[in-house]
This record gives sequence, structure tokens and C-alpha cells, in this order.
Amino acid sequence: MKAHEDELRQQGYRYIAGIDEVGRGPLAGPVYAACVLLPPDFDVLGIYDSKKISAKKREELSDIIKEKAVAYGIGIADNNEIDEINILEATKLAMRRAFEECNKKLATETSNSNSSSNERSIDYLLVDALKLDFGVPCEAIVKGDEKSLSIAAASIVAKVARDKYMEEIDADYPGYDFASNKGYGTAAHYEGLRNKGITPIHRRSFLKKFEENPNTGHSKTSTTDAKEQTLAKKVYAVKKGKTTGIFMTWEDCKAQVDGFPGAEYKSFADPQDAMAYLGLSAGNKTGSKGGAKNKDGGASAPAEEVLPPGNRAYVDGSYDISSNRFSCGVVIIETDANGVSETTELKAVFEDDVAALQRNVAGEVMGAKTAIDYCLENGIDDIEIYHDYEGVGKWADGLWKANNPLTQGYKQFIADARRVMSIRFIKVKAHAGNKYNEMADKLAKQALDL
Repeated sequence: MKAHEDELRQQGYRYIAGIDEVGRGPLAGPVYAACVLLPPDFDVLGIYDSKKISAKKREELSDIIKEKAVAYGIGIADNNEIDEINILEATKLAMRRAFEECNKKLATETSNSNSSSNERSIDYLLVDALKLDFGVPCEAIVKGDEKSLSIAAASIVAKVARDKYMEEIDADYPGYDFASNKGYGTAAHYEGLRNKGITPIHRRSFLKKFEENPNTGHSKTSTTDAKEQTLAKKVYAVKKGKTTGIFMTWEDCKAQVDGFPGAEYKSFADPQDAMAYLGLSAGNKTGSKGGAKNKDGGASAPAEEVLPPGNRAYVDGSYDISSNRFSCGVVIIETDANGVSETTELKAVFEDDVAALQRNVAGEVMGAKTAIDYCLENGIDDIEIYHDYEGVGKWADGLWKANNPLTQGYKQFIADARRVMSIRFIKVKAHAGNKYNEMADKLAKQALDL
């Protein structure tokens, strides 16, 4: 974690600072950045990516970092600035403010020690992913908070500061659960938006779709009710596949047709039409994995589908050639022991000229990372990630060679995340009717306003 700093000191740099931000994705509140300049002999265990450290440990480490740092600064860009100049530029603005505050404190320390303030100023910056132009040499490091001690320290200081602000603001705007969700789009947050409306600290540019239709966004529903409505409208008939028959859910149908050459299948609103498609009569039904069977082995009326307990994330990506930006859409389904599911929808836009060379794939990779970050933020230690580009799983599992900064950083990110949680990747067929995969695709396109 100190390798970057040590190498730079060998090159003659004295004041090497790390910068990181927190809060680019929430629907409400400011984005925070911290700039931290650590002494060469700083040796405190546990400094790492703030998202992978418990809240209590982060607070302890933040106090230690601020106490032992040569200098540090915190910068903020509020929701109004985010709406005015966009989240990327607001993030850079917060970083500039953090850099300037850190530099000012460094100069003040020098002044107090009767030295010329010009003798001490930050002369090199290490930044998590973003390239900055603050008048000093700057190195952007992908997943820098996992590779640089200075960036990791900045990540911790920024997150603790922002979390504290969101906990305090919860008292001013009750009903949105800001103290717990920190402004992210959880079920409670969206419920607050629907019941109480948009507050002065919300990012309206992040809520355009919600304002058009308040029924969109994260909602907590009974899986039983939702699936009853879905199954009343659709069944799936597989004429050619691993197993032929009528299936009550798309997941069961997909399992029979994925990878089967010449598969033939259709969806029907009426089970009788599905049977006719298969050349079956009411007295000669083929068994179905998704529904109950009658005494003759045939499929009875559609059964209610309840997802098995567990956590699933569907991810997809999109790319806009006109702006060279890419995006991700993520749908996370948390199902409890009673079969009740809570669904979270996330989306984000990224600007990275190097990663953008991978187009949609970059978005899907970032979708997987966004899903895992959400799990780490919310204490989820087991997740299945459904993706339609094979490399998302292959790179993560080390089966494909990672030969560019995007995939190399992604591979290392997964390896680090697997230290604290279980992650499994499942390939699905693109645009094959999977409800949640289509939702993720739509979210990714919405993020780019496509």
C-alpha cells in the first residue's frame, strides 16, 4: 500500500497526497472528497478501501489519520452544484477544494514553525481513477483506495465525514432514512420520496425519471403478489430444448433453451394456447418444472413462483458514442426466508476514455462492481451476479486474461471483495426475455438518456 509513495520519494518528491471521493451515486446530499498527506513513517494497520471496513473501524481510523497526517483537507460539492455542472465535474470540484484546504493547512504548519510557507506545498497527487489538473503532477490509479495508502486514507476520511453529515441531516428531513441509507436509493428512501416529496438536499438531476413517474424506483413488494400477477399473464412452452414442456417461469424456460442448438420456445397468455403449440390436448399434458403436476403427470394451473432465499444482482451496460460515456444498470433482489423480495435499482454514468474503448462491456463490468459495492455498503456477504457478457464472469474468476486497465482493475477488485464476501457469476442470454436483465438494460440506457 506504500509502494507508490515510497517510489515517488525516491524520485525526490516530498509532499505526496492522496485524494478520493465518496457519494457520487446517492440521490441526495453532497459529494465529499478528502485530500490526505501522510508522513513517511505512517504505519497504521487496517487502512484500506473504506467500503470494505466496518463503520466503527472507519471512524477509529479516520481519527487516527487526521491526528497523524502532515495535513488533510475535506472538500464538498452540494446537490445544487451537482445538478448545475453534473456529478463528474462536481466530484472534481470537491476534490479541488479538498486539495486547496490540505495545501493551506500544510503552508500554515510551515508558517507556525517559522519557515517559509513556499517551502512546503503538495508536489504530487495520487488520485483514485480520476485525472486532475491542479498544477502539480498527478497519477490516476484504478482502485487506488486498494493500492495506495494515501488514497485509502483519503477514502476513509471522506466517507466518515459524509456519513456523519447524512446522519445529522436525517433529523432535518425525517422519513427518508438518510441516517441508514446515506442518500442512496433504498426502498425506504423511495417510499419517503413518494410520501413526502423531494427535499432541498435531493439531486433533481438524478430524479428526472422519478418526477415523471413516482411509481418508478426502488420498492418493496410481496413477491407472492407480484408473481401471481405475472404468472396469470404468461407461461412458457418449450418445443425443442433440453426438456420440452410448459414452464411457469422464464428462469425455468431459460434453463432448457440456453445453449441448446435450434431451441424452439414461445410465451403465451393462455396455457391452453401453449399446449396447442406443443400439440398437446388437455388430457395429455407434459410435466412442468414450474408448476404442480396432476395425477397423470401433467402440468396443472400455473403455480405461484417464489424466489428461493438469497441475493441476486442483474447487471448490464450501455455506451453512448456521441459523448464517449458508458453506463451501468443494476437490479438487486434480496429474498428472505419467507420468499419476500426487496428490489433495488441502481444506475450510474462513467467518463473514462481508456475504459470507454470497451464500450458496453465497460458498463457491464462497472455494473458488477456497483452491485458488489452496494453489497459491501449494506452488509450483504453473499451475491449471485447475472450478466450477459461472458467476460464479466471469466475475468472475475481468472479464466480470461485481463489485458487492459479496466479488466485488470476489475479482476483485482473481485479478488479483494472475495476476502469478505461470496460472489458467484452466472451467464444469461442477452435480450432473451429475462425480466430483471431487461430492467438492468433499461436502467443503463436511462442513465445515458438513450
